[in-house]
Amino acid sequence: MKDSLTIAIPLYNEEESVKNLHFVLTPIIERLQSERSINTILVNDGSTDNTKKLLFEYFSKITNLEIINHENNLNLGGFLNTIINNCKTDLVVFLDSDCTFDPQYILDMLEILDENTDIINGSPYHPDGKIDGVKKSRLVISYLCNFIYRRITKVNSYTFTSIFKMYRTNKIKNIEIYNSGFVSVAELFIRSAQNGSSIKEFPCTLSIRQVGESKIHIVSSVIDHLKFMLKIIVKK
Repeated sequence: MKDSLTIAIPLYNEEESVKNLHFVLTPIIERLQSERSINTILVNDGSTDNTKKLLFEYFSKITNLEIINHENNLNLGGFLNTIINNCKTDLVVFLDSDCTFDPQYILDMLEILDENTDIINGSPYHPDGKIDGVKKSRLVISYLCNFIYRRITKVNSYTFTSIFKMYRTNKIKNIEIYNSGFVSVAELFIRSAQNGSSIKEFPCTLSIRQVGESKIHIVSSVIDHLKFMLKIIVKK
């Protein structure tokens, strides 16, 4: 019997992205449902626009799909904790709502998953990965950040900061995320790896978002990553 899977997606003020997400994600869900047990969890993370309304309008009729509402914005750390607490399947894959990673990749990840692998790491910074349309200034910062994580953690991966990763749920069930922003994605990955999870790199393409606006604040995100890096170094 094939492993069951939860697709987990955070949304914060993403009213411009919901329709496109439905268009891109629905065929993937239908394809997967023909092969294995699939759940989908969409987390409306305290949105102040029409995200909540549109989520129910577009997704409420999809089988085994749950919409969770955070009354306040808990950021990515809160989203990850919510999913860890609510996920009941064998596997969970985290995906952005803006589809900068093509949801079609989920099918490819499942193809390379084996019983000896705990994490499939969506890795645009892998030598065989690709970046399409992202600003060079942002790329330089991201490359440097991932390079530093690779050096200080000794984890043999190229991409730490990307949300697009598939985990065996039992490997993260007891992990509580303490960071709140984008650094929380790296926190979950690193802590899981340090707990002994085995990792397989999945080279993929990161594209620029076509609808809506990015929620990342570069300066504050860099500061958060530096603080987390310092904690890793101090604990050594």
